[in-house]
Amino acid sequence: MPYNFVIFSLSPWNINYGANIKDLSYELAKHNHRVLYIDTPLKRKDRWLKRDKPFVREVEERIKSGNLLKQVGENLWHYIPQEILESVNQVKSASLFNLVNGVNNKRFSKSILRAVKQIGFDEFIIINDNEVYNGLAIKELVKPSLYVYYLRDKLSAMKYWKLHVGRVEPSLIQSADVVVANSEYLSDYAAEFNKHSYYVGQGCDVTHFLTRPPQADIDAMLKDIPGPIVGYMGAINAERLDISLIEGIATKMPDYSFVFIGIEDDTFKQSALHQLKNVYFLGKKDFSELPAFLYGVDVTINPQAMNEITIGNYPRKVDEYLAAGKPVVATKTHAMNPFREHVYLGESVDDYVTLIPKAIAENNAAKAAARRDFALEHTWKKNAELILEAIEKVKPAK
Repeated sequence: MPYNFVIFSLSPWNINYGANIKDLSYELAKHNHRVLYIDTPLKRKDRWLKRDKPFVREVEERIKSGNLLKQVGENLWHYIPQEILESVNQVKSASLFNLVNGVNNKRFSKSILRAVKQIGFDEFIIINDNEVYNGLAIKELVKPSLYVYYLRDKLSAMKYWKLHVGRVEPSLIQSADVVVANSEYLSDYAAEFNKHSYYVGQGCDVTHFLTRPPQADIDAMLKDIPGPIVGYMGAINAERLDISLIEGIATKMPDYSFVFIGIEDDTFKQSALHQLKNVYFLGKKDFSELPAFLYGVDVTINPQAMNEITIGNYPRKVDEYLAAGKPVVATKTHAMNPFREHVYLGESVDDYVTLIPKAIAENNAAKAAARRDFALEHTWKKNAELILEAIEKVKPAK
């Protein structure tokens, strides 16, 4: 049966990169569920310090015009809250955090209830996409027919979120009617606090990577870089990638070129990798250019750091690598278990040094086709179906 869903997230609706929850919203709407996406409420400090950002400008314009609710697709609406919230993440006192965050939750709940009334939802299911702070008291304040917590990242392991998430997220998990997670590691973590915790996999749209682009585009992307080429694309962040691992591999494989595309954090910018002649940082590339990069490399890597952030983090980029048919060498983490038949998993510099040439040598058309088929199994349709199955398991009988 079709449901009414109210969805909110850490991610703003209009962002210039892919957002899981946005893709899921479209998928649910496609299958006749009505979806109301409540956007991230504006913070008071961001209203001034980031007033030139597109997201802030849109919020201000929509509030000024009164056009808070906007239909963005069939069965799909986008709502911008007019309530302004206070920043709480860096408040050191737990009691002061609880007080101010409680006020924020009351303000946010008013936005949700106002949107629900405007759109005409009598009953609805809330899906909270990893929004710990703003979602903490929403079940009690809004009283949905069901409250789903969608767990996609171990925020408590991240430096930015460490102060309070580890303290308050367990109570949010415990109060949810059902928790769905995109990795087995995260569903196991949630199950410590809520027995209704389920692994639902991850949806991806990899069609963009299935077709080989013109050779001229490939040549232009990797001009003057000698082969064999080892490629990585994505965020180049020291919390998620192991700099010493990459440096060790590149140093021991001087005849291979290691090429990275994506935005570097300060730690990477200042690293010794920039002194190695066989390491290339090409910067951020437009989404349309990514296939040219993938089809030009000989093997791809995901050299993750081993920590609480990465161990259960779903490797969406690996699906994109596989969709292009490329061999993949990746760090062995809990989240990589479902991929083990289609990727080469290692844990050390020596493992990578052995596996990279092995992956290139063993590559063939049959293996490339199997990789593509595997990546195509991870659809938003399947992800949505598994979330709906989890909801059915806990839905009260009428």
